[in-house]
Amino acid sequence: MPQHLSLVARLVPDDDSAIAFFAGALGFDLLEDTDLGSAKRWLGVAPKGA
Repeated sequence: MPQHLSLVARLVPDDDSAIAFFAGALGFDLLEDTDLGSAKRWLGVAPKGA
């Protein structure tokens, strides 16, 4: 039976470094970058074409 991973939540100390790693180094697409206030952001990434 095929299995799929649909969501993983990860806390990171630096959002911009996380974007550089996931979108830059791993080649993921940045789907969402929402400012939540109080210096917090919600980031969404996915593998290319997903």
